[in-house]
Amino acid sequence: MTTLKFAAVGGAAVLLSACMSVGGPGVSTYYECDRGTRLKVDFMGDRALVSVNGGRPEAMRSTPAASGAIYENRAGWRLHTKGNEAMWNTALRSAPETCRQVVVPR
Repeated sequence: MTTLKFAAVGGAAVLLSACMSVGGPGVSTYYECDRGTRLKVDFMGDRALVSVNGGRPEAMRSTPAASGAIYENRAGWRLHTKGNEAMWNTALRSAPETCRQVVVPR
């Protein structure tokens, strides 16, 4: 039952995000990482929709953090934000990337 609720909430978030304007000040947050990865993040309460290098957005859920905010998903993606900086990692990598928030993506 919990899996169904998570899927329903995730699906609703994707549908709602399609109705909202994409990009622009105050809507999306952009990060550029030290290995060239570019992230577009839409924060929505305890969730985040993360798009990597212009790809399809993936839903991530907030998890407890001692400092900043941590978002994770079942695919092994992990985003830890604190101020204008972030650490980005996936299950396929051995070490996270350091990222900085940018005002306008290049």
